[in-house]
Amino acid sequence: MSQYKGRLTYAKGTYVEFVVAPNQDVDFGDILAVEGNDGGRFYVRAYDFKVKSRWSGLNGVGYLMSKLDENGQVQDQEELEFYLGGNHTVKLAMAEQLCYSDAAGNLFNPKTCPDFFCQVRSLNDDDTALLSEMKGDLEIGFLKSGRGIMELPVGIYGSKAITEHIGVFGTTGSGKSNLVKVLAGSIIDNGNYGLLVFDVHNEYFKDLSAHPQAKKRLSVYNTNPQSDHCQKLLVNFDEIDPEDITACATFTEPQLDAIYKLSSVWQENWMNYVLKYDTADIIDELAGCTGQKFHSRTISKIKSICWNLEQELNVGDQQQTVIGHMMQDLEQGKVVLVELKNISPVGEQALSTLLSKKLLQNYAAKSDVDRSKVKPVMIVLEEAHRFLGKKEQSSNNVFARLVSEARKFNLGMCVVDQQPRLLADKVLSQLNTLFILGLASKADRTKLEAMCRKDILQQRNEIKNLECGEMIVATNYMRFAAPVKVHKYEDFLVNRYGGAALTPAAVPVPGVGF
Repeated sequence: MSQYKGRLTYAKGTYVEFVVAPNQDVDFGDILAVEGNDGGRFYVRAYDFKVKSRWSGLNGVGYLMSKLDENGQVQDQEELEFYLGGNHTVKLAMAEQLCYSDAAGNLFNPKTCPDFFCQVRSLNDDDTALLSEMKGDLEIGFLKSGRGIMELPVGIYGSKAITEHIGVFGTTGSGKSNLVKVLAGSIIDNGNYGLLVFDVHNEYFKDLSAHPQAKKRLSVYNTNPQSDHCQKLLVNFDEIDPEDITACATFTEPQLDAIYKLSSVWQENWMNYVLKYDTADIIDELAGCTGQKFHSRTISKIKSICWNLEQELNVGDQQQTVIGHMMQDLEQGKVVLVELKNISPVGEQALSTLLSKKLLQNYAAKSDVDRSKVKPVMIVLEEAHRFLGKKEQSSNNVFARLVSEARKFNLGMCVVDQQPRLLADKVLSQLNTLFILGLASKADRTKLEAMCRKDILQQRNEIKNLECGEMIVATNYMRFAAPVKVHKYEDFLVNRYGGAALTPAAVPVPGVGF
């Protein structure tokens, strides 16, 4: 049941003002409906307030001050209440028009403005035109209006959002991990999309494995598995390219030159031979093949990095790897979880680069007919500024190519970061869907305001005051940036599957289904 909130008193373009009705609360971010005279409805969002009175002028304020004693206290409370109460004082809400619905229920971008003194009310079940556009097939939460949570599902359409890239931004404790879990849970539910998650802190398996569909649609990999729930990740020497090495450490120009020369001379065996041969033999081989003599410290640095990766990533010669199985899982619409907590940052970056590159190569090599038969896949990349920062993005690594080229191959990126200002502008401009959680830094908020596809300038106060689990969703196909209360992952499962979702029977049996 909707509530009467006030009457419209001013409108210009998409800007409107209305008087808040006595004894009614209107908050920052409240989404309200303005009833038109022809049966149409204007949907507006309140973003600021001001209080006006017949005493607001300087003379009026001076007169009211004269009613106070020398200590600033009220001399006659009853008299003061007369001046401040009744129709002497009004609260005005400033709002922006979001969209318009005609009498037939068709939704349009703002084309005109409401008439004077139209009624303003809260949303109700009759506002189906507005709400149906925000449901999507991947549910993430409920619509938030001011301080209230409306039990109206909000989600994204995976077919539109996944291949056009998603950005998840928020400070520590704002709810980023829970949001990724809910998104992954919706993808497991749906079965029409693949998801590759690089789990830096091994925080996702426990919750995702509780999903009733996890046995069918969740695969877990680890380079050093400590339990039976995941497969051991193995890599062949011939699967590693120079790009995988250069992405995980800082190299000088001579060292980079040597890596690419080694790859050119020894082809797919280059890493195996670097580890097998002595430094002096490698220097002589390169000198004989290329006429270029490298310093021993240059080759030693390359050997050191390669040795570390061999140990951490289980790199071997002619062994059965699982990368092909991972690609198949993703093509079939499964969530593939790669646990990275037990390896170093060097190994983590190398493995992330390797698997993302293999996925890009796999999808790019398919014909249009074959690509239409496999599921769209999204890669979740946490702490993304390490790969897509201003300096890193300019090096044109695999993640930079994914952001700029992956859409035509039915692939997408989900960029997760605490500080969006550290990302390259070119990367932010490619993110067509933004999930904006709480951001403490004004510089981060300003960067997103400049790069967001939707105008969120008037939501500054709302974004600044977001609590844990609250966010603003801005995406291309929604007519406005929507405030959302993200489901808590456990509640999300209970709401969909009942209490059975949290029973031990729903957790995958070790070694079964993975």
